[in-house]
Amino acid sequence: MQNPIKERIVKLRYEIAQVSESNRLYLRGGKKILGATDHERRLQRLQEILDELASLTDWKKL
Repeated sequence: MQNPIKERIVKLRYEIAQVSESNRLYLRGGKKILGATDHERRLQRLQEILDELASLTDWKKL
């Protein structure tokens, strides 16, 4: 069985890739299917992911 922290990191990496692709399409400017509100929500989610990753690695600082 894989380490739960590693599993969570794998899931977060996948989510980051999805959000990054959505942002790339939004910033590219073609068809803006998603509006600015969606863009802001994606940026907020990326910040939440960063915070979670930091909390997963905080134990190493002790």
